[in-house]
Amino acid sequence: MANFLVIGGSGVMGTAAIQAVRKTFGKEANIVANWYGKEDTGLKIENADHTLFGDVSDPKCLEDIKSIATAYDYLFYATALGDVGIPIKSATQEQIDRSNRLSFDPIPMLEDALDVGVIVAYSTFYVTRHQLGSYGAMGYSKEAIEKWTLESGKSGHACIRAGLFESQSSRGIKLLLRKSAKHPENLEDPLIRSYFENVSTKEGVDRYLEGIINEEKELFGDSPTTAEDLYKAHLELFKTDDPKFVNVCGKKTWLSEDPQLIKDHI
Repeated sequence: MANFLVIGGSGVMGTAAIQAVRKTFGKEANIVANWYGKEDTGLKIENADHTLFGDVSDPKCLEDIKSIATAYDYLFYATALGDVGIPIKSATQEQIDRSNRLSFDPIPMLEDALDVGVIVAYSTFYVTRHQLGSYGAMGYSKEAIEKWTLESGKSGHACIRAGLFESQSSRGIKLLLRKSAKHPENLEDPLIRSYFENVSTKEGVDRYLEGIINEEKELFGDSPTTAEDLYKAHLELFKTDDPKFVNVCGKKTWLSEDPQLIKDHI
């Protein structure tokens, strides 16, 4: 029986991973899905055989995972948390370290602690103009993931890099921008600030999102990205021999091998 571990199984990306596993490997696949929040609501993740609640950086959570299996064919690391809503270049080392604690650091820890065939992590197009102005400390965590993707390790490494889609992270950016935009002078990036000048904060967010969509269409040919698009990107991952980066933006999916380096863009 093939085992699959999804960290962040209740989110948009984790859901896409679970659906793609079921489509590709069928009912025989044993899917262990982890999620974490303010409290355990007893949630059972759809299409998962086992639902585990817990902070993956907590040793108890790791023991719960090991109690089901210590060897997994695939591990999908689909969770992240960090300071956003500010320019990437403005993130402090403290903010970056705090972001990495959940957004990156558990990945090599899990690779060391478990026997995993392939670990799949997730990134964004964080060096686009709009992301540079608003992705904050998370930009450095995603860069750490992209660098890790190209490193050799005990497990195979792969990364799905996605364009704009509705997620907890994107909602967090919008909320922080709306809060900051009550005083537009607090928005450091001039492009981001321009969307909020002389309009309501809601209209400013709408203009900001429209700006991202227009930039992604210009750079990559399509935007925004839907849950169905993310699901299809996972199917592409499974079809590809030793993929590095599977890129998805709107309906477009393509492969690449180079990381996005922040230093080349700021």
